[in-house]
Amino acid sequence: MLSISELSDQNPWWRDRTLIEDDQLIVRWENSSFKWRPRIMETFQWDVDVIYSLRGPRQVGKTTLLKLKIRDLLREGVDGRRIFYWACDQVESFERLTSIINGYLEWARRFSKERLYLFLDEVSAVKNWQRSIKYLYDMGKLRGCLVVLTGSHSLDLVKATESLAGRRGEVDKLGDNIPDKVFLAAKFSEYVETCSVEILDTLRRLDMLSARGRLQVFYDLARGEIPDRIHELMPYLKDLEGLLNDYLITGGIPRAVNSYISRGTIPDTVYSDYVKLILRDITRWGGNEVYLRQIIQRVIETMSSQVSWNALKDGTEISTHDTARWYVDILKNSFVVSYIHHLNREKGIPYYRKAKKIYFKDPFIFHALRWWTFSSGSPFYESLEFLKDVENKSKLLESVVCDHMIRLLFNLEPSPQFDYTIRLFYWESSKRREVDFVTKLKDKFLPIELKYQSRIQRSDVYGIIDFIKGGRSYKGIIITKDTFVQGKSYVGIPVSVFLLLA
Repeated sequence: MLSISELSDQNPWWRDRTLIEDDQLIVRWENSSFKWRPRIMETFQWDVDVIYSLRGPRQVGKTTLLKLKIRDLLREGVDGRRIFYWACDQVESFERLTSIINGYLEWARRFSKERLYLFLDEVSAVKNWQRSIKYLYDMGKLRGCLVVLTGSHSLDLVKATESLAGRRGEVDKLGDNIPDKVFLAAKFSEYVETCSVEILDTLRRLDMLSARGRLQVFYDLARGEIPDRIHELMPYLKDLEGLLNDYLITGGIPRAVNSYISRGTIPDTVYSDYVKLILRDITRWGGNEVYLRQIIQRVIETMSSQVSWNALKDGTEISTHDTARWYVDILKNSFVVSYIHHLNREKGIPYYRKAKKIYFKDPFIFHALRWWTFSSGSPFYESLEFLKDVENKSKLLESVVCDHMIRLLFNLEPSPQFDYTIRLFYWESSKRREVDFVTKLKDKFLPIELKYQSRIQRSDVYGIIDFIKGGRSYKGIIITKDTFVQGKSYVGIPVSVFLLLA
């Protein structure tokens, strides 16, 4: 068992609460040009005894988020000794983890019967870590504790927390009944709100900061109406377009955004550090680096196009479609990609056996892996060159729209069982006319098409028209480059404005 002196190395606020200000992540955040306060923090309740999980991609800022919350608690007057943080990536076994946590609990309970706050960072790095939490819970050691467990792999943390069923504490007291949180890179709306005080104030005035306000605008568009508050954003269209162009370079990864804003560039190490972490995760799950590189290359080549698991392995050394799918699913569970299915219109469910469309979840992640896969020059300048091509830019925007639609759908109906693959699809008519995205909203469908151009012609809307003819459909939404359009069966809205709704 580690001594309290050894445990205090990661918890300097036990000695002096002001020492949290010297934490390198806090200092870096304070000095950052991108002081992002993620909305995910608003979904936590800190007055209940519950075991939360917080999972999300590498380098998104999970540890910084924990340290900022610890600082908030200390500033609110919580005794520093009631707050425990531990980075678990160097813990060799679940037995060791149990010893560390138990050592802290026994010490803390000598002087306080109040709620304790435990932050176990990257706990999923410890094999069978859930056995430790289960044991401590069953022994009553976690009574009167709020615990936050973080991890960078979705499947690992989800499966492990499922084994803790009935051992999550006062989940019934949570307003949303969701103890498992997903912390993703900054959405475009969060990016805008953090970078532009003027647009932030305007969005606040238009009630477009609240989920309720944004979703109301979304439903207005689905009914074929462009609400007045959207028109009020027109004076900011150039600014929004500029911010979107920046977002397509940096994505929502704080380290990349800060570098770009403060230096006008992103160092190679920011890209390579991300790639190293992904490779480490893949290796941990038994993956082969050569196969991973080949699969990522194929995903990039087929991005925004229909592709089967069998076709995905074409040109690779992978022998079976099951292996190709395994690698994509590992990337999906590591928050690197998402994929959607073809909609079975009659049944309102996916065609699981038909071709999929695979998208990257974040522009920076895309650029980092594209650079690693194709081993070209400077990753930053390669990303700029990539975005000069309108077709390339359109494909990456389609990825961004997919990711933001998934987030928007969760906001519409937040649930522990949320599964975007039964809510978001693509569709193709018998005439081979495709609709990029179709989302299921209760008992109706909403077709959405991205056309990254200023002028919308009737031929651009044929897919939506075909879809609407099938019934049970809202009017369509055309996502344009920079223009508003209102037609008989659709409305058009600039992509930079549409992304604010997620």
